[in-house]
Parts: sequence; structure tokens; C-alpha cells
Amino acid sequence: MFDKKLLNAFPQISHTNLINILKDLPGPKDLVVEHLLFKPLEIFIDMKSLRLYGVDKVYKLQESINPITNQQCIFLVSSNLAATKIICDLINSCLSISSLAKDIIKVILVPRSLIAIEKQFEEEGVFGYVEIFEFQWDFLHLGDSLLSLELIDFYKNVFVNENQSLLLPVAKALWTAFMVLGFPKTVCINGKFSTAVYKLLNRYFKEKGKPKINNESCFCILDRDFDYASVLLTPCTYASLLDQVVGIQNGIVEIKKNDGTISIKNLCNPDETYEYVKYKQFGDVLNYWKSKSKELQDKLEKSKKLQLDEMKQYVTQELQNVLIAKKNLTFHIDASELVSKVIGDTFIDYITIEKNMLENRNRKENLNSIEDLMAFGKGSASNVLQLICLFSLTQDGFTSIELNNIKIKFLHQFGFQYFETFHVLEKSNLIIKQDNNSILHSNLNKIISINKTKQMMQNMMQKLRIADDSEHCMSAAFGGSYVPAIGKLIEIICKEEMPEEEIIKLLSNYSFQVNDFKTGIKSVYVMVIGGITYAEQAALHFLEKSMNIKIFIFSTNIINGNILINSCL
Repeated sequence: MFDKKLLNAFPQISHTNLINILKDLPGPKDLVVEHLLFKPLEIFIDMKSLRLYGVDKVYKLQESINPITNQQCIFLVSSNLAATKIICDLINSCLSISSLAKDIIKVILVPRSLIAIEKQFEEEGVFGYVEIFEFQWDFLHLGDSLLSLELIDFYKNVFVNENQSLLLPVAKALWTAFMVLGFPKTVCINGKFSTAVYKLLNRYFKEKGKPKINNESCFCILDRDFDYASVLLTPCTYASLLDQVVGIQNGIVEIKKNDGTISIKNLCNPDETYEYVKYKQFGDVLNYWKSKSKELQDKLEKSKKLQLDEMKQYVTQELQNVLIAKKNLTFHIDASELVSKVIGDTFIDYITIEKNMLENRNRKENLNSIEDLMAFGKGSASNVLQLICLFSLTQDGFTSIELNNIKIKFLHQFGFQYFETFHVLEKSNLIIKQDNNSILHSNLNKIISINKTKQMMQNMMQKLRIADDSEHCMSAAFGGSYVPAIGKLIEIICKEEMPEEEIIKLLSNYSFQVNDFKTGIKSVYVMVIGGITYAEQAALHFLEKSMNIKIFIFSTNIINGNILINSCL
């Protein structure tokens, strides 16, 4: 049986690696941190630990404030040109008014240093005043068996901008993980980025050491484009809708109340209420709040009738737990109200359209429905773009006329700033345009359009039987209309109903590979390059319970439909 305590090794390793860098910089020091890095850092290190190694003050990196003092100054920033440009400007502003010791500025780049950044320091004339370090945290445990690197803008950098510099840190993190957990014998690979990461992982095995082999486990490493539908579809579980509407970053949710105050909740901390509802469908959760509220109210009312000696026991043993439960319940009720307010009456409209698309029917009606949603202002630009992309993937793409019509209506509704977005979505194969240049003319002047991507999504849905399977436990994540392809693949492998060659043949269109296929798999490590959704996490949770297996979810980041679309803006 797997020991969950092994997952605690990851924050300990991250903590040690950062402390080792600070040890190499003796003496008192100030730490300037990019604001996007604060939350992931809080998962594995606290201010007390920083002070033990000489950190006096921690500042937030801002353009308008110069935190550089006479003592050591250490910048901890993402490895992007925007963050390092601020550092260059701060150094130059100091140089313009006073002399600056050459060894005073240390820059820690997360997750790695890049030649482009070193070149930027040189071009800005500050290269001689900085010393560069690299730091990469390992997988962050976000509850249950979900582990994420929380690499910000990973999908945009890798899938949209085709910048593969982040693949090396992913391989390094996987090497650390498998040295702790052991490496599976069976390996399934899909996608060019997954293939590249797997090659880098093997290079780490050769250079740094090999982990022990586990014959009863399987490692599936897949690109995000293996199943875009799970990102574009409207999720139905509480956690997935909370992420889609409000946003969960590093396991933390921030809700702005009506009075202007902000309520913050760390979902990674033990919370009985959240643990009970996070995988439940949103409609069931609303009913649960009512019963839970009544239960807590009854407990508080009962306490008023206690005798003095009973009251003392109640205050010392039960009151604190009741108050914490009440606070947690209040937060989740506020969150549910916000989700209900945002999705409102459009929830049923979107679910209905999506179901028709998945079943590959009513093509013209689906297009008209999308246009009606825009005309009546039902949904944001991101919501509508998700439907447009889902239509393209499930309905063999757009004809030129269809795409031009929907594009014009969208731009008129939401603004021409989205003009470039359609080009990016086409480049990323989220919007597929049928190839009108490749045609065959028969003697009867019939025209047949040929497209390499045609029916790929439909073929996969038919072969894996992932659409309209309300009886399958995993489909509950999408209200019974869709089974995530990643979960279905794991189910096929673990059930041993299909030999290796049939599995490869089944997914031949996706360049799927299987290495050292073994039977009797009891645990699965699935790694999604490009992000996994909370809906998929819920589906895999249902699967491991129904099959009595253990599934560990690794990912570069958490993604949802809004993040996917915003990455293409």
C-alpha cells in the first residue's frame, strides 16, 4: 500500500533547495519577490525559515518602488523578460545617483536561467552588477493525489508561443518525483511535448541516477491537446465550477464580498466541508448547504440550554470546532452564491448546446444557438469562444463561410481586439478550417473536402465511447454527457480488456506509444503537459474508487476553459 507521507517529501525538497541558495549568500539580506510567486512559495517555506538564514525584510517587486538598500538585495522572479526588465531599471536608477557594489545584487530565476535574460542584462548595461542563480520548486501538493508545478502561463509559452524552455524543468521535477516514488514499468506517451519531456527524463536517469522500478504501476504522459473537450466543456462539480468562475491559484480562492472585503480560503488545508462537496455536482451541493446550516444552528441552539458544568466541557472541547465549521460553511455558501450568480440561467443553455455538439447532431442549430447567445448577451467573450472551439473540434471544423460569419458577429459583439485571437486559435488547432483547396471533382461535379484533422475528435469519441455515457462514473464530472479521454485511457489499460497493439491502433491518429506493457497495474501516474482540469481530477477520483486502483495526477499547471482562451488572447 502506498504511503501518503511520501508526498510530503516534495515541499521538503523545495524548502531545502531554496535554503541552500540562501546559505551561499551569508549575512543580512533583503528579499524582493515577484507577486505571482508569493502563493507557491508559502506552500513550502515561511518567514520564520527565511529569517533563520538572514532575510530581514521581504518586498514585493514593483516598478515604482526601489527596494535596493545598502545591504544584500536578492531578487526572486520568474524567468521572463518583463520581470527582469524591472530589475534592470531599478539597478540603473541606483547607478545614476550613487555607486553600487558589483556583488550586491543577486537574482534567483524561477524555474531556470535563459540566455535571453542574460542578454537583456547585458544590453541594459547591468550584467556586471548581477549574479544569477536558478531555483525550481518541485511538485506542489494541492490535495488528494493532485500535484502541480503551478508554472504560470505554461500553456501560452509552450503550446501557443512554441517556447520549449520550460520542458527541461518539467523533466527535472519528474526525475525528483520518481526518485521518491519509484518509476513505473509500463509507460504510455502521447504528443510531441510529452515525447520531448520523456527523452529529457531518460537523460536525467542516465546522468543523475535511476529510481527503483515498480512493475505494478503505469506512467501516462500526455499533451493537453489529447483531449481539449475536457477543458472546453462546462464542468459540473463544485471544485471545477469554483475554479472556472472564481479561479483557484495554488489551492487558494479569493472571493470579493458585497461590502468590498475579500475572503480568502486555502483549499489545501483540512476542511471537512470542502472535502465532502468538492467532487459533488453543483446542484447537490446547494441542497447540502441547507442541511449543514441547520445542523450547525441546532448545535448552537442546544449549547444555550446546557448547564454550567456542561457548558465548560462544551466550550473547551466542541465550540472551537463548531465555529471553524461555521466559518468554512459561510465561505463556501458565499462562493456558491457567486458561482450561481455568474452562470445563472445560461448554465442549461450551454450544457444543452455542448451535449448536441458531442453527439454530432444539429450542426446548423448549434451554430444558430451560439449566435443567439451572443445576440442576447448570454456569456462572456471567453464563454462564447469556448463554444466556438468545441463546435470546431466536434463538428469537423468550420467551412470558410461559417467561420467568416461567426467571426464577424463575434467581433461586432465583443470588439475587434479579438481579431488576432481567431488567428491564434486556428494556429493552435482549436479552430479548424476545412481545406477548400484540397478538392476532388468527379464527373458529376461533386466536391469532397479533404482535411487531415477531419473527424479525429469524433473518431476518438466513438472508439473510446466517451460521449453521452451517463452511466459511467467519470461522466458525472460533466453532468453525464462526457467521459474524459485521459480517464478512459487509464481504465482501458488497467482493465486489461485490450492488448497493447489494440490500444496503439485505437489511438493511431494521436501518435500514441506504449513501452513495456505489463498487466496487473495497481497504480497509475498520469502527467499532463499543458495543464489538467479540476473536472478531470474529479473523474479520475471516481475511477480509482470504482476500480480500487491508485491514481497520482501530475501536471505542469491547473487549467480551465478561461485560462485556455486567455492564453490565446
